[in-house]
Amino acid sequence: MLLHLVVPRAPTDFPVDSPDASFLFYYSITMLFPTASPLSYAQATSAQQSQALLALRQQLRYHFPTLPERAFAHALAEFDPELLFHQEQPRFSYPELTQLIQLLDASPELPLLDPPRYGLPALRMAQHSLRTSELAVRALAELLAQRTRCGSHLYALLQRLVYLYPLAEQVVQAWSWNLPSSPALPLVTSRETAVPSSREVTHYLQQLAAASGLGG
Repeated sequence: MLLHLVVPRAPTDFPVDSPDASFLFYYSITMLFPTASPLSYAQATSAQQSQALLALRQQLRYHFPTLPERAFAHALAEFDPELLFHQEQPRFSYPELTQLIQLLDASPELPLLDPPRYGLPALRMAQHSLRTSELAVRALAELLAQRTRCGSHLYALLQRLVYLYPLAEQVVQAWSWNLPSSPALPLVTSRETAVPSSREVTHYLQQLAAASGLGG
């Protein structure tokens, strides 16, 4: 009964380069034909590897329009993905295709963008990192106010978190926040506590280390 939840209506229901097509075909075919095991790229014939290379370039043509063929071939050889052939056409599982994209995105043959380009996922991670630093500073202030000793692991964690991660700052500063289409503004640190990465935070850490009998 559950099989109908993952089997698409027909092979043409999704575009060739649609993630839904790759994901659903991989799982529906393996469930329908459990004896048809995926073939690793390394074990494929030269003709099958050429097919896989062509399929990957076609599927990622909008991701990497300028990346040369040799970069795709190198990524396939290094990653060695599982190939699932349907009507003699190779397909990649959605998780492995996602990992291949990250590998290709780190290719030295891609131009280094300067200024860099950041997307919304990077911004959300950066805001999460900055908010974590803000909360860590407040926690540090609470420990001092309550004269609470801390162990070496908690102290090491606070040492890491109360200083802003430079890349997170860089990502947030790269955005324009006064446009109608701008994302939500990042949270502002309360003036009641110290600012992450400030001298006051360093002084707090030194106080906590001394009160806890740590080397600091």
